[in-house]
Amino acid sequence: MADRNPTGRGAAVALQFPAGHVRFLRETFGDALDGVRDELANATRPRDPDRLRGEEAAYGRLLAALDELVIVPDDEVREVVGTLAQIIDAGNEYERVFAEHEALYGLLGQIDGSEVGG
Repeated sequence: MADRNPTGRGAAVALQFPAGHVRFLRETFGDALDGVRDELANATRPRDPDRLRGEEAAYGRLLAALDELVIVPDDEVREVVGTLAQIIDAGNEYERVFAEHEALYGLLGQIDGSEVGG
């Protein structure tokens, strides 16, 4: 199986974020971890227990990484972060909001003379 980032395997990554990002990530990963644990504990037949256990471990590593500000990323960590980003973007209608923002601020830039080019 090909690794998506063969040069990154086993290499620790130092993490840097503003404090607000750490609070958001800790809450988001904690909520996701609680959801995974709830499904494992309470579902009569979890849809994919091996995958859920992998997600549980990945969220645990991510929460620990927020304390240590370092992580050795692996495929499971990349997968849960990518999936979570897609879920949050879809839930927040990111593409629509971004397009509306661009349209309104593009117009504002034109009518107040602050937009360069055009």
